[in-house]
Amino acid sequence: MGKTITEKILARAAGKTEVIPGDYVTVRSRCPVIFGHHSFDMVRDRGLSLITKLGVKIFDPAKVIIVDGHGGSSSGGNIAEVRWLAQKWARDMGVPPENLFNLGRGGIENMMSAEHIWPLPGEAFFQGCNGHLSTVGALGAFPCALAHGAGAYLMKGSTWIRVPKSVKIVLKGRMPEKGVYARDIFEFVLSRIGPTGGMGGVLEWTGEAVNRMSMDERFSLCSSAIFTGAWTAIMNPDDRTIDYVKSRTRERFDLLKSDPDARYVAVHEFDVSNVEPLVVPPPKRHIIKTVTELKGIKLNRGFIGSDSGGWFEHMQVAAKILKGRKIPCDVILNITPGTVEILSRMLETDMLKTFVEAGCVVPDPNEGQEVGMNTLLAAGEVCIASAQTNYPGRMGSHQADIYLANPATVAASCLEGRIADPRSYL
Repeated sequence: MGKTITEKILARAAGKTEVIPGDYVTVRSRCPVIFGHHSFDMVRDRGLSLITKLGVKIFDPAKVIIVDGHGGSSSGGNIAEVRWLAQKWARDMGVPPENLFNLGRGGIENMMSAEHIWPLPGEAFFQGCNGHLSTVGALGAFPCALAHGAGAYLMKGSTWIRVPKSVKIVLKGRMPEKGVYARDIFEFVLSRIGPTGGMGGVLEWTGEAVNRMSMDERFSLCSSAIFTGAWTAIMNPDDRTIDYVKSRTRERFDLLKSDPDARYVAVHEFDVSNVEPLVVPPPKRHIIKTVTELKGIKLNRGFIGSDSGGWFEHMQVAAKILKGRKIPCDVILNITPGTVEILSRMLETDMLKTFVEAGCVVPDPNEGQEVGMNTLLAAGEVCIASAQTNYPGRMGSHQADIYLANPATVAASCLEGRIADPRSYL
């Protein structure tokens, strides 16, 4: 019987010839373990403080990387304290200074991981605590958040995993050329399989539509797996993946792929040829509408960024729509590149000039508004965002409304001060 890519990766990580869903295995990884400052704060009392109190060493300080990914320079709250504590903890543990990606060097940790190829294809990849770590599954690695097991992993260099079942998503056809992006494809699939369709397992994305996607769009597609009830997401690597990885690392990797006769707990096939730009109205994450159905709803805020909408190609789309145009005076559009590398690439173009002249806010690279850490929403405000979540209070006031859409829809809507179809701008 054939095996899925997930089963093969976890068998390798456990030193076994094969595993099946439901098996409990102890796994190790060749990859570093990543902590965002935000996740560092969340798992600090779930084992990290205990390491210090016990006076024990971590398994390999050089394998620990801490990224300032959520707060940014304009955030408030306790982020300054968290930064200081993370740096002190790293010094105490002997983590090399170059492994601390502070302000000016960082960005969203999942996106940073993809850029630096910290998750090697064919390997298990661990992070402290972030539900969107599934982003890097597009590299053909198995991404897993450690959460309560973070401290134990740092002491032992291993963790236990129950081998998950796999749900195969086959995307057929060719995506429409104008106004439809990976973000819309995810929402389309979510609307079909629902918030429990992931069945606590791994979404394995495949099909001709996936094969045509750029790496930016593949990362975007994988980033939101948790909203289907899945644990994480993964893709079988192809030539595009290999070229991307080899252009960014000299680390040796041995990729794995699912066998043709691998068994899945469910297989869903969808033709994406006629998908339209989609919008997720508040407050439910799994209720999906077409932009036509919601067209005309007034708004005064916008956000383009996050793992699902803050990649370089998303910045390009926004710039194409906004170039030579002005955001209305009563609308605030926050455009946040996901990483410093993306910002650096933007500086080689006229994108920033376009955004500034259009009247946008451009913070330093971070998760930012996605997690309510800058340009917060007040009661009564209405925002459209390329972020991943729209539940009340996510970006500030519980009395603010958040609509979710692709970056093109966000840009077009902010130009009009109401939800708008981006296709007329492209």
